[in-house]
Amino acid sequence: DGRGQTFGPFVAGAEYTFYQVGGGAADIGILFEYLHYGRNALQPPTAFEDDMFAGVRLALNDTQDTSVLAGTFYDPSSGETFINIEAERRIGQNLVVEFRARFFMGASPLDPTFALLKDDYIQFRLARYF
Repeated sequence: DGRGQTFGPFVAGAEYTFYQVGGGAADIGILFEYLHYGRNALQPPTAFEDDMFAGVRLALNDTQDTSVLAGTFYDPSSGETFINIEAERRIGQNLVVEFRARFFMGASPLDPTFALLKDDYIQFRLARYF
């Protein structure tokens, strides 16, 4: 409740995993979410007022704990799109290599994410744990 009228968010989602795909150890998960915020035009904008998310999770179930998660948020009314990719894998006992990528597309000057259009990034990280 604030700035006038009461509003409430709603998020619902599901994930279904296919286990031991192709007879191997790998699992593939399919993800879907719907996000809705009931705000009016006088309240602060949000990037997820009526959006959908779809993604895929791959877990190789190997000794290196290799995994990949890729998905996209999409706003059907404005065409705004946010793509997220994450991957990681252990190297030996103490090292982990990680990859992260984020891409913003399709926002018009009136959309809350317009300021992020040039903020895409790709990150590689090597971490040592002791």
